[in-house]
Amino acid sequence: MRKISVFSMIVFGLTAVGMGCSSPPSEQRESRVAAESPKPAPAAQPKTARFTRANNPTTLAGRGEPSLDERSRPAAWVYVDGKAGKFTERDGEPLTQWTVEGKVGSAPTFRVEGYEPLLGNPTDFKCVLQAVEVSDASTIVYGIAANQGTFIPGREYPLLNPGDNFIIRNGLTGDIVKEIAPLAPGNYAIVGGLENRSTGKRALAVSYFTVGEDK
Repeated sequence: MRKISVFSMIVFGLTAVGMGCSSPPSEQRESRVAAESPKPAPAAQPKTARFTRANNPTTLAGRGEPSLDERSRPAAWVYVDGKAGKFTERDGEPLTQWTVEGKVGSAPTFRVEGYEPLLGNPTDFKCVLQAVEVSDASTIVYGIAANQGTFIPGREYPLLNPGDNFIIRNGLTGDIVKEIAPLAPGNYAIVGGLENRSTGKRALAVSYFTVGEDK
C-alpha cells in the first residue's frame, strides 16, 4: 500500500490550493475575454441550514467557535457522499482533519459548507485530492479549482468530474484533464480552501474519507 504522511499531504495541499490550480496562459486570456462579455444572471443558491455560533460542526465537536486562523477550529467543512465527519485528537493534540465516517463509493460527491458569520458568501474554492493509502499502491494527486466566482457552497458536486466551471489538473504531470478515474479502495484526503474574494477572507478545510469496494 502507498502511504503519504499527513504533514507532507497538508503542506502540498496548502501550496496547491494557493497556486497549483491556476489556468494556463491561453485559458487566462480566454477568461479575461469572457469576463468582458455580458454575464448571465447567477444561479440561485440552494437553501441550506445556517450555521450559528452554537450550531456548527466545529463547535459541536467541542473545539470552540470556528476561526479563520486556528487550524484546529475550522470554519469550513467538506462532506463526501453527503456524509459528515468527526474531529479527533492524537496524543492530546487536536487534529486538523475532519474524518468522514463510514465508506463512500468510487465516484463520490462532495459538498462544501462555510461558516457564514466569518466568511459571508464565499464563491471561490480550490482543493487537492490526494491518496493517503490505497489498495493498488498508486499515487493519486489532483488539483481541482472552480472558476472564479462560480462556486456555490452547499451544492453537491461530483468529485471526479464536477463540471465545466472547474479545472482539474494532474498533480504529478501538470496536465489538465477532463475527469478523474474512479477511485480505488483506500484512504484519501481533500485539502481545500474556501474564499470570499470580496472580503479577502478564506478558510481551510481538510477532510479524510475512505473509499470502499463498489457492490
